[in-house]
Amino acid sequence: MKKIFLAASLLIAAATFTGFSSAHAAVTISVKSGGGVHIPASQVPVAVRASFAANFPTATNVRWERQTEHGRTQYQADFLMNGQRWRAVFASNGTLLSAGPR
Repeated sequence: MKKIFLAASLLIAAATFTGFSSAHAAVTISVKSGGGVHIPASQVPVAVRASFAANFPTATNVRWERQTEHGRTQYQADFLMNGQRWRAVFASNGTLLSAGPR
């Protein structure tokens, strides 16, 4: 609830601020529905870690986050690959749901 209130406050503040400027820019505010939590790799299911290693063998600097989307737990990995920042999202069973450069 606090996140929704904060997002609404930011939106109102941004709308008020852009109302006074001559150049109107689009304002995008996103709020995670699951309230993701950063976790160590040891808390990521083995199936997810195995799928990640198979799909992204050259990944470095991996940071994991556990989140809930539509009532299901998902694991998000943010990492470097070939000099670019990437993000991949996995289901609890290791299925790759989405991936790409950020």
